[in-house]
Amino acid sequence: MKAKVFVLGFLLSSFAAWGGEGDVSVQGFYFDTGFGVGGAWTEINGNDVSKVFGSSVDEVGVEFGLKAGYGPVGNIPLYIVGELAGIGHRLYDSSNFIQFNSYLFGGGIIYYPVSFLQFAADIGFSITANDTDIPGRMLKSKGGIAGNFSLAFDFGKNKNGFLLGLRYFYATNTLEQTNAEQNQSGLNVFIKYAYRHKAKKAEKTEEDK
Repeated sequence: MKAKVFVLGFLLSSFAAWGGEGDVSVQGFYFDTGFGVGGAWTEINGNDVSKVFGSSVDEVGVEFGLKAGYGPVGNIPLYIVGELAGIGHRLYDSSNFIQFNSYLFGGGIIYYPVSFLQFAADIGFSITANDTDIPGRMLKSKGGIAGNFSLAFDFGKNKNGFLLGLRYFYATNTLEQTNAEQNQSGLNVFIKYAYRHKAKKAEKTEEDK
């Protein structure tokens, strides 16, 4: 209960700080794009693929994302966006590789609790597009759901800036023919270019002083 009260109080104070008298908002187009690298985990029917392949292979998680939308909404530092994003879990050795890929087509929100800190969350439809150079066929999916959330520092006071942050991605899909379930997640450090109109305080005129 104390945690809920704290979160509610934090959000209310954030809205008050941004939406008070004297604030101005310049609404317009929002866009960001970039990539990240870190860890990824894939399970097929509950079996961890990393354990299946053993310690003889290396692995890495990669991700990309592209968002476009509109904001801020009124005097609130809130943006409504659509997103195309994906995560890849690559297992490889000196000879071959296998990469499990999950994609997100959806929408979400971006919110600035303070001017330099961005929180974003998205959810949507998901597909897979797995790949390998080993002979055989990697099955695609019938479709599923995916979502992600991120926290990033926003550098730049003008419309052009960049984001440096941490993002968690999760997707679940049912594969064709076998009906196997592919669950994939990743935790990545990312960097993005961002074009945005930021909510800001209005400057006082001589009449206001």
